[in-house]
Amino acid sequence: MSSSTLSFVGRRIARGLARLASALLVAGCASARPEQAMSVTSAEGRLVPLDSITTAFTVGGVRVILRPNYATDVVAVNVYLLGGTRQLTPATQGIEPLLLHVAEYGSAHYPEESSRTAWGRTGSRLVVDAESDWTLYGFRGVRQEFDSSWNIFADRLLHPTLVPRDVELVRRRMMATFHRRRDDPDGFVSLLADSAAFAGHPYGLEPDGTESSLATLDSSALARYAATALVTSRMLVVVVGSVSRSDVEAAVTRTLTSLPAGSYHWALPTTLPRSASSVAFASRPVATNYILGWFQGPRAVDPDYPAFRMATAWLSSRVANAVREQRGLSYAAHAPLIERGVTTGGIYVTTTQPATVMPLIKAELDSMRNLPPESLARSSRRFKRKQCGKTHGMTKPVRPAATGQSYLLATIPS
Repeated sequence: MSSSTLSFVGRRIARGLARLASALLVAGCASARPEQAMSVTSAEGRLVPLDSITTAFTVGGVRVILRPNYATDVVAVNVYLLGGTRQLTPATQGIEPLLLHVAEYGSAHYPEESSRTAWGRTGSRLVVDAESDWTLYGFRGVRQEFDSSWNIFADRLLHPTLVPRDVELVRRRMMATFHRRRDDPDGFVSLLADSAAFAGHPYGLEPDGTESSLATLDSSALARYAATALVTSRMLVVVVGSVSRSDVEAAVTRTLTSLPAGSYHWALPTTLPRSASSVAFASRPVATNYILGWFQGPRAVDPDYPAFRMATAWLSSRVANAVREQRGLSYAAHAPLIERGVTTGGIYVTTTQPATVMPLIKAELDSMRNLPPESLARSSRRFKRKQCGKTHGMTKPVRPAATGQSYLLATIPS
């Protein structure tokens, strides 16, 4: 195995892509939200536009979005605990997923083994996903088991027992996951790039925790956090599937409304701090080089957000074509996009020939940036038709994660 360089490349790309995005403002898809083109089955058995039967309402201070689809018995529930890494300090990184996973091992009404036994009978699948802007706590089940699943799910959130041995078990499991990510070249280059790109911003904190933060979180720390941070003003509930509004209202009323309201106000995070480009290197005995660079995009509510998405996708297509398809210099070359409150674009490539590949990537960006207006318009229209065509004709129900993200990143003013 040869020595490898894992590196973070700076933000110079951002300036060029920002200018390109401004030129692509007219090239966004007709709908910035793909779900606007989707259809679902109503209670009467008719196909109707998805948005026409979507309802948003409040139950005892808890915000709820319900998107029914009666073509299937499947029900998906997401509870968003808003704030994400803005709720954290370096010492509390990972506290929310640790709390939620420990709660699987017992709660007030379902202690110890009875919690997992009762949950297993429902056939539902638990979802815990800590992200930069929120922590997602949800489940996927069937209509016939909605009430049973909800009762166990909510009791774990409201009344976890947090037995020390269970905390230790889950903490060790999460630390092992962190170690695997750090030992994996792709995971490590991501950690390295994030530490440089998001220094001084909440996005620089790890929602799933670090080795040092997880080591200090015990039952007492989890209990204190739950007592102060689990408030209804931090919550958004999204339900998608074959369930009625009255059933959802009843479930929320008998559980989540017992929590204190709190004074949390959801807003998009501030933009990333502007700083000079920086580069970080790490040598590892692996077979190739892993290169990742991040550049700042607009906030999700900014008018140039759709154009930035389109420009990044176009850059990704061109980089993949120039580096991988035409020359075979990489098995993975593209421009990733992180969609969150403040978007981030990037350049990612694995290659044994970085001295050849990096100039190719720069040449693709320069070519896009320097296109004459007429050529830029023609090229962007062709790419737009190709990209936007992928969303046409969709009839399957939108994912609850897409529903919540669309609402939180677009419809709540910052």
